[in-house]
Amino acid sequence: MKTHFSKILMACLMLAGTSTFFAACSQEISHSESDKPGWFGGNKHTEDTTYRNADGTISHTHQEVKVNP
Repeated sequence: MKTHFSKILMACLMLAGTSTFFAACSQEISHSESDKPGWFGGNKHTEDTTYRNADGTISHTHQEVKVNP
């Protein structure tokens, strides 16, 4: 019986540890994506994402990918 209790206790502690870990990560506030055709063929894919960090600051990321045939 003691071994089952210790396994259940360990599992609960591991789950509690992961939830606090995810709470300390940044939170995505907004995300947008767009695809536009290029002037000379191909496509341009743009992504903009805004995050709220654990310390309360805001950060932005911008990515552009150009695909030419």
